[in-house]
Amino acid sequence: MSEKVVTPLQEQDKKYVKNGEFIWYLVAVFFYTNMTGMVGQFRNAYLVDVLLLNEKQAALFNTLAAVIPFILNFFIVMYIDGRSVGKRGKFRPLLMLGAVPLGILLFLSFWAPKGLTGSLLMIYVVTVAVLWGCMCTVGNTINNIAVVMTPNLKERDTIISFRGIVSAVGNSAALVIVLVLSWIWDDKSMQYIVCAALSGVIGILTMLFGMKCTKERIAYDSKRVNPLIGFGDVLKNKYAWTIIASEFLKSFRNIATYMGAFLATALLGSTSKFLLFGLPTGIGTAVGMLIINFLLKKFNSKQLYIASGIYSVIANCGAFAVGYMYFKSGGAALQILFIVFLFLIGLQFGASNLLPEMFKADVLEDIELKTGKRLDASLPFVIGIFTMVSGTIASALAPLILYGDNSICGYVQGIEDGTMQSLKTKVWMLFFYTVFHGIMMFLAGVPFFFYKLTGKTKEEIHKQLLAKRESYHTAKEK
Repeated sequence: MSEKVVTPLQEQDKKYVKNGEFIWYLVAVFFYTNMTGMVGQFRNAYLVDVLLLNEKQAALFNTLAAVIPFILNFFIVMYIDGRSVGKRGKFRPLLMLGAVPLGILLFLSFWAPKGLTGSLLMIYVVTVAVLWGCMCTVGNTINNIAVVMTPNLKERDTIISFRGIVSAVGNSAALVIVLVLSWIWDDKSMQYIVCAALSGVIGILTMLFGMKCTKERIAYDSKRVNPLIGFGDVLKNKYAWTIIASEFLKSFRNIATYMGAFLATALLGSTSKFLLFGLPTGIGTAVGMLIINFLLKKFNSKQLYIASGIYSVIANCGAFAVGYMYFKSGGAALQILFIVFLFLIGLQFGASNLLPEMFKADVLEDIELKTGKRLDASLPFVIGIFTMVSGTIASALAPLILYGDNSICGYVQGIEDGTMQSLKTKVWMLFFYTVFHGIMMFLAGVPFFFYKLTGKTKEEIHKQLLAKRESYHTAKEK
């Protein structure tokens, strides 16, 4: 699927990505995020309510599953950014190699050999989680492809936008599958394992075919450099530090995310009905991205991101008030209104999911202009150093906050009808899922008061970079 590299400076406004290629790329993104979304939404519930890990085991699992892959990913990232660009591109071959392992590991994430208990069970689930985390570093390069499919800035941002929308919907697809499976099997373990098997097979097939149909068109400097230097280049960039600070604060929302499936159980009775939480939020996210795309014509990305943080506090506090009234007095009307508020919360996710990816794409160009190096994997890895710290702290604390003798929420494991949890438990889970989340999203917007890579500055950097890439193209032709 290789093609001649275009002359970037002379044809920067040309439309390069054809409709068929664009659609198949989005299909691959959808089913990849369906796979990662299933792990994100159901793995905690699987460990707590199916494998019955205690709160200390769950906290240890979350810590190891974050820290060990991060250490291993240090070397994986260096390999990715140190790769030369072949005829098939830089990222597409990696995705095609990683598709099958990702599908297998998704299945193993929701299946454990019978008879495993205690330390052996912990070793098994942690090993699978570590391998999954490493392979997701390879799998996440599907997002990098959106940045290198075209040298046209407007076309690039359009691809990034639609990729974000499709990712938001795909992230909720597993919720639909599990709900349908719950009509066939009451057993949660069967619901999870069948969903994982279906999602894994479809994910493998669509990723393989989607990457076969996709092209990479950005010209690179062919000179090989020490990838360790790339980490330093990221840390020297002032705009990168804005994203680092913001994402560090945002990752504390892992506590809120952890509560999702358990709060859905307390409100609706079963984790299979988590769809009624995840789907309104996912739809709200997709709509929010469309709104952001429209507003970007009138406001810059920095202004919208800060405003979205303020909106998040308001929407989440409103959701808490409605949820609290429902838990106190009940009523279908309040239950429906709470689900409406989940849609409103999802609107903010449109900004928090889409705009950081645009910020990263712009920072990549700023770094490339200054250093001559493309650091598609190094930039998110360096950001990940800091999000790993905050996210690991949040993930380790979340089980201790949720359940156990000294927990804040006092969640009781194994109750078939989750609505039987105590009022105190429901209210505290609601607080962390809504108010705490809103506060962290507001704080994530604060560093962007100091971010200036927008508007004319962004366009000028892109124009200068196109001129620089012209020399790469000329050298390659010779």
